[in-house]
Amino acid sequence: LKLNRDWIPVWISNPHQFRPTTKMPRFRLEEDQVKAISAFLWQSAYDTSLPAQPRGNVDRGRELLLSRGCLGCHSLGEGDNAIGGSFAANLSRVGEKANYEYLVRWIYEPRQRTRPYCPLEGRDLTEEDYARHNLPFVFDRENSRCPNDGEEMRVEQMAVMPSLRLTMQEVRDITTFLLTQKRMEPSEYASADFMEDPQLFKTGKALVKNYGCAGCHEIAGLEEEGRIGTDLTAEGSKPIERLDFALLTEHAKRGVLPDESPSPRDKWYDHKGFFEQKLTNPATFDQGKIKEPLEKLRMPKPNLTAEDVDALTTFLLGSVEPGYGFPKDYLYRPEDRRRDIQEGWWVVTKYNCMGCHQVRIGQESVLMIMPQYQTPEGKDKLPPVLVGAGARLNPEWLARFLENPALSETNLNRNGVREYLEVRMPTFYLTRGEIQKLVRFFSALSSQAEPYIPPALEPLSDAERRMARELFTHPAAPCLRCHATGDPVHDRNVNAPNFLLAKERLKPDWTRRWMLDPASMIPGTAMPSGLFRREGDRWVFSGPHPAGIRGYGGDHADLLVRYMFQITPEEQRRLVRQFASAPAPASGQAVVEWD
Repeated sequence: LKLNRDWIPVWISNPHQFRPTTKMPRFRLEEDQVKAISAFLWQSAYDTSLPAQPRGNVDRGRELLLSRGCLGCHSLGEGDNAIGGSFAANLSRVGEKANYEYLVRWIYEPRQRTRPYCPLEGRDLTEEDYARHNLPFVFDRENSRCPNDGEEMRVEQMAVMPSLRLTMQEVRDITTFLLTQKRMEPSEYASADFMEDPQLFKTGKALVKNYGCAGCHEIAGLEEEGRIGTDLTAEGSKPIERLDFALLTEHAKRGVLPDESPSPRDKWYDHKGFFEQKLTNPATFDQGKIKEPLEKLRMPKPNLTAEDVDALTTFLLGSVEPGYGFPKDYLYRPEDRRRDIQEGWWVVTKYNCMGCHQVRIGQESVLMIMPQYQTPEGKDKLPPVLVGAGARLNPEWLARFLENPALSETNLNRNGVREYLEVRMPTFYLTRGEIQKLVRFFSALSSQAEPYIPPALEPLSDAERRMARELFTHPAAPCLRCHATGDPVHDRNVNAPNFLLAKERLKPDWTRRWMLDPASMIPGTAMPSGLFRREGDRWVFSGPHPAGIRGYGGDHADLLVRYMFQITPEEQRRLVRQFASAPAPASGQAVVEWD
């Protein structure tokens, strides 16, 4: 259903040749074990097919892949020529392994399962299960009960891969381009006819259970299989005598490795040395022993950098029983709003938000260093900076946006806020708990009070509305030059959100600070600084004052904030008409003072 059959055993034998940064570890498998495992996986997979899909446009697919944000997680190219992120798979050789129809479905809807899984029966259901009850073979969030016993089923794959809400034609175009990414044709792989051998099925299943493959993968028939590894919850407090140095105890005490070469540190007979060696090469602890293949340590060699080993070793050293050797103050378990930040970072890291967004000061997203975003025009097309998002966004609106970034139940092929961006804020299928953690995270990160109570803004008088309207449409003001209005003709060259979203989306106090000095809040922003100047205890518009506002003694920035938060669709359409008929700035006249 998913993969080129002949590719599977080549991947199992050495996954790193395809993807050097893969999280898939390297098992010490004999050739006959590779064949048996491959045969079991192939024969236990779904014996079905997906609807045939017409091929798309390669050039359009490449353009979409580069522009929609896919490379915030994925990368293209190899070695020094790679562009994109390392969070997800490098796509340079995906054309060698993937089935076209499956890849189309995966990109279109990553969480779609081929069959639902019933935990009570411990199996995937088939069309026949539904037919026996005269029911259509339909399973989703609304149809999630088992037709046989009424139990709640597993109807979605729990993939981190989000939905970009692409049209089917866009998906076909992207998939068609991806299938061109290969070093060799799938037909050039050595034939793996042995994978059809029923005699290998039983052997392969035993090997898969032995090596704990179901601990990471969902495998048909082994969905409820437990993990085989040691519980590491309190590994750092385990007595040194219980750490199995095998035949290497004296080597560790003398500070040498099994081949008698000096170790990187003088002695490594301690928890740190054991963890480092175990993570670097678990097979070390089998040296000097005579074992059958299945008697060897089952822990594979993880694909870790030296920094990864150091980080995991530190984590394991700190994984101790409560109260073991450390004062409670040494354990970072905050109960105040720092807990919100801690939990939020887990969600941000899980979904790789920093692949597209700048979340903290000084951090560069993956997209920020992509070639197409290096020009001033390109920088305007980047996803928004999220530094200070908690101060900017109404938390209730943020929760709704995270649940449905299109901000529409029908028109999903769009960005809900910045429709002018090609890069797409995807749908991540966040749980309600994850959404609330993210909302609290951004709020705590910006030191915002909870709960947020929107301030009551003084209603505009008719005179104030006329004055604000004149400022918005003044030739020296850039408001409608940059901000979207929903009018297709006007919005062709915009690079800022629609003002109609302000009331529900933004906080008034932040909006006022933003208008006064945006560059101090987000350096490099396209929003101009210098729109207002200080006069006594108020801020006034820096450009020539329209006739209608002369003599107004109030704060111009406050006036515009109140206007933005009370603007209606009818009022905005009036603005667009008035702006379109306004005279252009005189030759040589500066529109605004840019910072």
